[in-house]
Order: sequence, then C-alpha cells, then structure tokens
Amino acid sequence: TLFYLLGVYDRPCNRAIYTDRSICASKGSSVDISCTYSSYKTIRYKFWFSPERSHQWQSPSQPEDLSEDSQFAGRVQVLESERGRSTLRITDLTESDSAQYHFKFTTDGFEWNSSLPATALTVTALQVQVSRITVHQSDTEAELKCHSSCSPAGRLSYVWFKNRQKVRGVETSTFKGRVYPGDIISCALKGHENYGSPPVYAPRLPSVSVSPSAEIVEGSSVTLTCSSDANPA
Repeated sequence: TLFYLLGVYDRPCNRAIYTDRSICASKGSSVDISCTYSSYKTIRYKFWFSPERSHQWQSPSQPEDLSEDSQFAGRVQVLESERGRSTLRITDLTESDSAQYHFKFTTDGFEWNSSLPATALTVTALQVQVSRITVHQSDTEAELKCHSSCSPAGRLSYVWFKNRQKVRGVETSTFKGRVYPGDIISCALKGHENYGSPPVYAPRLPSVSVSPSAEIVEGSSVTLTCSSDANPA
C-alpha cells in the first residue's frame, strides 16, 4: 500500500492511499485501480488521469480526466462503492494501457499534488508455450500452456482454438492433445477472444526442392533440399 499525506496542524489531513503500487494484467482482461482519499475541505472535483497521456492534454501541466480520453472510450468506469474510495475500472486492456494512473482532487484553495507516484499498470500479451511434445510418425502429442508474464489473481477461464475453431471442454491454461501437420493452435481469455495469443503450429508436411531447377543432364550434380516449417521452430 502506498499513501501520501499533506495536512495542517490540528486539522485532518489531505490524503490519497493507493491500494496497489503496481498491477500486472493480461491483454484483453479488466483491471480495478483503487485508492481512498480524504480532505479537511469539501472536495469540488475529482478524477483519474495518466501522465503518459499528457500529449493529449490542452496544457501538459494540467491533467485531464481519463474518462474523456478517446483511447479509453467505452472502456473506463469510475466506481465509488463507499464514501472516500474511488476505483478506476479499465476493460479490454491493451498493451498501450501500460502506464501510471493517478487520482486527483481539488478543493477551495487546494489541489492534490499530482506529481507523486501512484499505481503502475503493466499489460502483457498471452503466449502459447510448449510444455511437452512427443513426435509420432503421423502426428504430434503436445502439452501446451497459455502463459502470461503476469500472475493474475483469481481463477481465470481460457479458450483454446485449433485451426480457428474453439476446442470444446477445455477452459484451463493447459491444452493436451494430438496435433497434425499444419494444425494451428492459439489461446485467449474467455470473454476476450479478440485478444488471443499469436498462433503456434505443428510442423507442416515437408517439401523437396531441386537445385538447379533447369533441365538436369545425366551425370551432372544436383542438390535436394527437404524443408518444413513450425512455430516454435
């Protein structure tokens, strides 16, 4: 917990207490950024902002309400479940949302110091990692994991795609099954399928190329190249 106090002797303090110093979340998910605040004067105006968006402000030194930023249109809510507690909820997270998020309030003659550190958000994309693989003559037996460098709280449900079709009955971060040459596999968080991982695919059927490609004369030399492709290689 990170907090700052600014007060006058024998008076309640102006303060903002951020619940988290840093948050890591997966691309496509949602996040709640919270703080509690108070002042010894009536608060006239309050909002959340991000210094990284200062290039969009009319004046770089005057923060502007994040809920009015076009980048966050339809993705931001400010919730006040109780007096003196504000929560910024951002949905459908993208990697460009990685930034510092600050809460600001003003009273008559006072403005909360917006230069103080607040909550840092890091958004990372999902990746499919190969945990185990066994190659057979006609197919490959694979164990894959839908991975994020974040460790999000709570139980998350996942969606797996094989050749762009949902794999039924699998909602965990692990996929186990047989894949065939050319099969394409990807994963996403359930409800956020538009933010899936880059695909991985099993080795494609090999092809053979001949060099030189011109007519071959008996007794001459040729080079035969056998190639395939896979991701990861």
